[in-house]
Amino acid sequence: MAATPDVVSPADRGGLAAPSTLPASAGPSTRMSADARRAQLIEVGWELLQSRPIHEMPLDDVAAAAGISRTLLFHYFPTKADFYFAVVSAMGERLLRPPRIPDGLGPADRIRTLVDGFVRLVERNRLSYTALVRGAGGGDQRVVDLIDRTRDALVPRWLDAAGCKHASALTRLVVRGWLVGMEETVIAWDPGSVPRHALVDHLTASFLAELRLAEPDLAEGLV
Repeated sequence: MAATPDVVSPADRGGLAAPSTLPASAGPSTRMSADARRAQLIEVGWELLQSRPIHEMPLDDVAAAAGISRTLLFHYFPTKADFYFAVVSAMGERLLRPPRIPDGLGPADRIRTLVDGFVRLVERNRLSYTALVRGAGGGDQRVVDLIDRTRDALVPRWLDAAGCKHASALTRLVVRGWLVGMEETVIAWDPGSVPRHALVDHLTASFLAELRLAEPDLAEGLV
């Protein structure tokens, strides 16, 4: 992949605004490095996920929103599947970026911080997150595998927050299943009928209950 910048004329933008996180044009054209353009296209894909499943996202729409031609898009992503995979990879990185947990918190409060962070993440990106997870990349096995690996990578983070350093295989399996269940619960959540704090409290309590059942020796420490 060439690292040379590309130049885009405002006349080629088709009247569509670029995502607000991207730099505005400083003159009659926009010059971006290859890495910056790839990042822009991935961000556009993430934004478009707000309205459709990833496998129903026309690349013409992505190119138009980014202000480039479809041909130039394929310069950065050789196939449609490559572009979808890059968008899903970016989602995985966002999910794996844990919220900051203040020092001095006990296990229960650390878990509550993680739950609250996840609920807020889905709340901010509800349509795109749902379209991505439910659509599973239109059947692309790489996307399905990446989502699975992302979920697997979350397990030790949650166990570490709970103070469970040496979890059994059963505990890791239970926690992974709980995380998938939490995901479905938050996706289905209607903030108008269930306040966020009530959902967070319930999910926190259910995680701790599952962990106490799987790891009885930890029961007294999960406060």
